[in-house]
Amino acid sequence: MDISFSSMFFHDASMEDIFQAPGLCGSDTLEFWLETPDFWLNGLNIESLKKWIAMYPTKIPLSVHAPVLDLNPCSINPDVREVSIQWIIRSIYLAEQIGASICTIHPGRRTAKRPPSITDYQRLGHMLDCLEEIVDDLSVKVAIENMEPAVNALLTAPDEIMKLLDERSWLCFTFDFAHAMDSGPDIVRSFVEIGEPELVNIHLSGGKNGKLHGPVSGDTKVSTFLSKIKENGYNGQVTLEINDLVLPRELSYSDKITFMAQEIAWLKKSMR
Repeated sequence: MDISFSSMFFHDASMEDIFQAPGLCGSDTLEFWLETPDFWLNGLNIESLKKWIAMYPTKIPLSVHAPVLDLNPCSINPDVREVSIQWIIRSIYLAEQIGASICTIHPGRRTAKRPPSITDYQRLGHMLDCLEEIVDDLSVKVAIENMEPAVNALLTAPDEIMKLLDERSWLCFTFDFAHAMDSGPDIVRSFVEIGEPELVNIHLSGGKNGKLHGPVSGDTKVSTFLSKIKENGYNGQVTLEINDLVLPRELSYSDKITFMAQEIAWLKKSMR
């Protein structure tokens, strides 16, 4: 398995510091979010991004995460819906341009905090139809992510993901362990049984006291999960998606390097 981490853990860092981090932490690669502030708020300069990738190469190609903040491809507002789809398309093209292996996308959500209706799933279908028009000529894998089971969320259950993957042979899957964890081990097991080649990335984080996306080290649920995917022969990417705001204290850049290096060391030991 290849170990990665989200660039958003180093939320306030410069692009140079972010791209130095994989080598300093001992990870194989990096999942680069377009919404990483130093990139997102400073013109989204792809030539600058390519420069940092070339200057600090990772052991395997980067992955990319499409923007999700303020966006919703299933919105009832047609303008929000279409601009969200265009940002997903832009992310996929960017991932292709930088030689990324995977571009993870979110499915969107029902605008009202009510259970999704058939109309919401039709809007999701429209988004995927738009993506299908561009993916044939690209090498990057487009992977849709399962969502946390909120009242208005789409794609929270394994059967929903499996149905999409059956219908759209070009589509892959990013499994978010934290989003599925509270639904119980049977749900987690069903997601993992989707398996490769559709399952291409696993977002991994721990949970404690109702807080998602915390550290993995020492988390018994994470340890059990790692044993399961090892038993299943999973050989893809494992991406640490840890939110620095759930940690007990604010960390400096050097503190974050130390923290992430320790998490990666624990993960490697657990996967042996």
